[in-house]
Order: sequence, then C-alpha cells, then structure tokens
Amino acid sequence: MKTLTWQRVATFLLVGYLCFSRTFAYLGVPPWHVFIGEVVLALLIFRGPKVRGKSWVALARKLEVLKPLTRAYIIFLVYGVFEVIRGIFTGHPPLATFRDLAFNYYPLYLLLGLWAGLTSPAKLARNIRIFAWINGIYGSLFILVLNRIEWYLPGVDDAVAPVPVFTLPLFSFVAILGLLGFESDWSKSWYLHLLNAFVLLGAQIRTEWLALSIGLLCWFILSPQRKLLLKPVVAVVTVVFIMFVTNFSIPSVPGRAQEDLNVRQLVYRATVPFHTDVSDINVATGAAGADSQEATLVWRTVWWIAIWDSVHSSKASALFGLGYGYALGDEVPYLEGQFIRTPHNQFFYALGYTGWIGVVLFYWFQFELARLLLRVKVMTGEPVAIVLWVAFMVFAFAVPFYETPHGAIPFYLLIGWLAAPAVRQG
Repeated sequence: MKTLTWQRVATFLLVGYLCFSRTFAYLGVPPWHVFIGEVVLALLIFRGPKVRGKSWVALARKLEVLKPLTRAYIIFLVYGVFEVIRGIFTGHPPLATFRDLAFNYYPLYLLLGLWAGLTSPAKLARNIRIFAWINGIYGSLFILVLNRIEWYLPGVDDAVAPVPVFTLPLFSFVAILGLLGFESDWSKSWYLHLLNAFVLLGAQIRTEWLALSIGLLCWFILSPQRKLLLKPVVAVVTVVFIMFVTNFSIPSVPGRAQEDLNVRQLVYRATVPFHTDVSDINVATGAAGADSQEATLVWRTVWWIAIWDSVHSSKASALFGLGYGYALGDEVPYLEGQFIRTPHNQFFYALGYTGWIGVVLFYWFQFELARLLLRVKVMTGEPVAIVLWVAFMVFAFAVPFYETPHGAIPFYLLIGWLAAPAVRQG
C-alpha cells in the first residue's frame, strides 16, 4: 500500500472511531468475528508502509528515541501472550481468551499514528476540525432525534449487546481539547466549541465531564497561553445559560437517565457521586425504586470491590491475576452469566485479568508514552499531546477503553500522531 493510502487509512480510522465508536468498530463481517480494527492491524504488520524499502514496523523499533517505549511494550505484549496461554491451560474459553489479548496488541496502532505524523503532520489539525464538525452535528442530532431510532447492525453474536446504527458520542471532550490545541483563532472555532459543548452535556457521560476538567487543568499548568482556556469554558457556560433561560427540556438519551435533560438534571447528575451509598446493593442491582443516576456508579464500584477481593484471595492470583478468558462478570451475582468482560476501569481490567505484574507493566508502558509526549512539549512548546493523554487516562477509569477497539485504537492513533515531533527531531 502506498504512503498516501496509509495516510487516508489513518484519517479514516481516527475520525471514524472518534465519531461513531462501537458502531464503527463493528465494520467487517461480525458473524466471522472479522472487524476493521484487526484487519487493518494485520495489514499494517505484514504489508505496512516502507522507508527506503524497509518495513516501517521493523524500522520504528530500532529508533533510539523509541527504545525505552519499545522495551516496555515488548515486555507488556509478551506478558499478554503468557496470560493467553495460562488462560487456555486453566480451561477458559479460547475465543474469549484470545479476545482479551487486544489489551496488549492494540498499542501497535501507535506505529500507524507515528507514520501519519511523520509523513503528514499538518493533517492532524484538519482531522481534528473534521471530527469536531461531525461530532457536533451528528451528536446534536443523536441527542435530539436519532437516539429514538432503534436500528441495529445485523450479524452480531447474540451473546453480545446489540450494536445500534446510531450510537452515543463518546469523545466530545477530545474535540474540545483538540480545538483548544489546534485552533487559536476564536472566530473560526467558537461555533464548534458550542456544538461540542452541547453534545458533551447532552450525552450525560460524567466521565467525559471529568476528563475535560482534568484536561483543562493540565493545560492551565503546562501552557503559558492560559487565556485560551476561556474558549471551552465560555462555550460550556453559554450552553448551560441558554438551557436555563429557555427552560430547555427534552427526553434524555436512553440509558443515561430516566429524567428529562435540563439544567436541574445535569446538576444532579454531576453531584450524585457525592451522595451515593455504595453499600446499597439494591441500587447496584437496579431493584425497583433504585435511582438510575446512582445505579451505574454503584454496580461498578461493588464489582470492583469483588474483583479486588477475588484477585487477592491467593498469592498466585495477586501476582498473575485470574487469566485472560476468565468471566469477571461472575464475581457479582447481578452480572453472573452475562457477556460483560470489562469492569469499565483500566486498573481493574489489568488487575483482574493480569494481576499486579500486569498492572505494573501496563503503567510502565503508559509512563514511557507520557515521557515521549512531554518531550514533544519541551521541543514544540505545545502541551496538547500530554493534555490529551492525561484526559484519556482519566476517561479510561470509568469506561471500557484500552481493551476495546473504539477506545484503544483512536487513542493510540491520535497519541502516535501527536508524538511524531519527538521522533522527527530525536
């Protein structure tokens, strides 16, 4: 495949995953478990771009500036393979066991992101703007209309939750932070900030709100251009003010809240973690009368506690985890037998399946990635790369992320693209 083709592939994947998340991830042949993320990754490894006739994948691991990151990743990947072998010998389902290895092999998309950043650095700003446009328009339509259309992708395994054609936008915080980093002219981006602020609030994903807040705080600490923070702040405040003045109220997106979307409901959703009783199992199990705002928070927390207790029931499981393919959902009675393999938390995913050794290796790899992005900050003076990494890390503490294609692939693609200046000058 030619250089231009791989640039287009990188753009298509980045914008597609960021805009349409799980729906985009299921492009392929679902009955055969063939999906776009795995197909492109295989092509990248075996037929990827070349530099002076040599494979980019092979060349990248020899670059001096990438050696600490490469070393950490290879050990992380090998340990993942060990967990697959361990899971199979333990008697876990082979398909589920190999599926969990995605946590370890999705970081290979860093290579495609780096390649795109080295060959077409200017295109990332354009791609962020394209994403902000699509996310703002599609996300607004989803909140107002499309969420009520119950169309689902055909051919998806019955054991998996149905995949809607129109899916909830997950990455409005990325659009806002990306615009902050690449669009310095307020006159050319204020409407995109407003659109994406509305989607951010309307989707009612608390973790997005937290990720954006921590990302903005990180920008405030690292950037001398602190006045730029007024853009996203003004956008969010303006949307809330308009909703308040107009007494805006519409049905909430299904699955996010039972109450209508309005200012009062947004305030309650933002504050509910501070007055939720985690010991209330009725809330966790969704029993009659349980507050829907509290239920999601509590059932995850109860599950995380159960995973912690199970992992630490022996020295072997504390070190190596319960193994890939293990049914983590069976740790709590209200998830037993359901096809839910991820605890919606990067730490408890790593701990549950791979133990403390896996946790240390994963965060070692992420630490080396952060160091590379800080190098970009020092070289260019621009903090957007490390700001987005921090925001993504916060986001991944309460959603399925590094183990899913619609989380991990756009993350590694975007971070690789942003890391390219360190490789170019290193």
